[in-house]
This record gives sequence, C-alpha cells and structure tokens, in this order.
Amino acid sequence: GAIKKAETITDSDDLKAATEQGQIIAKAKLSLDQAVGGAVKANPDYRAVSVVPTLSNGQPVAAVTLMKGSDVKKVMEKLD
Repeated sequence: GAIKKAETITDSDDLKAATEQGQIIAKAKLSLDQAVGGAVKANPDYRAVSVVPTLSNGQPVAAVTLMKGSDVKKVMEKLD
C-alpha cells in the first residue's frame, strides 16, 4: 500500500523507537518489503497488516502481523 499520511515525531518515546528501528534497518541485508513478501508467501491466504523491525538475539528481524478474516498471527522474518 501507499503511505496515506506522514507526521513529525514529537513524542520522546516514539522518537526513541523510531531511532532504534532505523538502526536495525541499517544492519539488515533484506528490506522490510522482502520480509513481508516472505511472510505472506509462507502463509497462504493471509495479508500483512503491519511490520516492525526489531532485534532477536542481537539479529535484525521483522515482526510481521498477518490476518486472514478474523484470524491474526505474528511471524518473525530474518533480515540478514
């Protein structure tokens, strides 16, 4: 999808989270788009509704939230 609205980050906690996510993405070898594609491919009939870069055991991963009807699940995709 397309970005519908962009806002300036003014909350200090939001700014801290965004900075951390940016640092994770800098370490990543795969894009978030590629991670979402892998998650959707591995989970037929599900749609990605959110993705957040994070660390798992010091390694960059994408936490991808998927939905199929009212069923929701979260999967982790490696970014390295």
